[in-house]
Amino acid sequence: MLKLSALKIWGKYPYFWHWVVNISVASIWGYYVFKGIIALNTPANRVLNIALLVRNTGITLVFLLRRPSKVTTKNVKDWITAIGGTFITYLYVISGTKLISLPLLPAAYVLMVVMAFLSVVAIINLGRSFGIVPANRGIKTKGFYAVVRHPIYTLYMLHDIGWNFHCFSVHNCCVFVLYCLITYSRAKREESVLRQDPDYQEYALKTRYMFLPGII
Repeated sequence: MLKLSALKIWGKYPYFWHWVVNISVASIWGYYVFKGIIALNTPANRVLNIALLVRNTGITLVFLLRRPSKVTTKNVKDWITAIGGTFITYLYVISGTKLISLPLLPAAYVLMVVMAFLSVVAIINLGRSFGIVPANRGIKTKGFYAVVRHPIYTLYMLHDIGWNFHCFSVHNCCVFVLYCLITYSRAKREESVLRQDPDYQEYALKTRYMFLPGII
């Protein structure tokens, strides 16, 4: 009865709940924006902190402005996978060993910075279609989305490779592997929803690869 009543309430006031969710999730990233501003006072890693601050600010804005979905999954496993894939990287720990020699550490740092800034571009490409759980808020086919179907996930994973070179530990490595597996499942679940749209089917035929051109 409770589940049925909740569905009735959602169906009766869809736009109200749309804004409740948008503002709630934007508040979470707003908190990380606040932490990012504080982190700018620390000279170490300042460029990376700026990049992450810009990225988190972008996510906050798109959540406040994103459009209502045409279709949203009702599959509980889809929701769990999406939420898990979004927040699992917060399990990383800063302590660890440098996996590469000192002369190569700047390259890993540059990788993190570049991927963070490029993810901002990808988020802008997605714009008001941004979301967490699988849904159709409009098909994006330009920018990075003309290269692969899930560029944001690709950029996040490449960023985390740099992170693991800087702070390698068995714990961080396990978190990264689990993140990659969840992200792959998450992308497949998103596509199961999006492929209901003929426009996405056509897009997927033209843009063959999910993450890396010529590989996967």
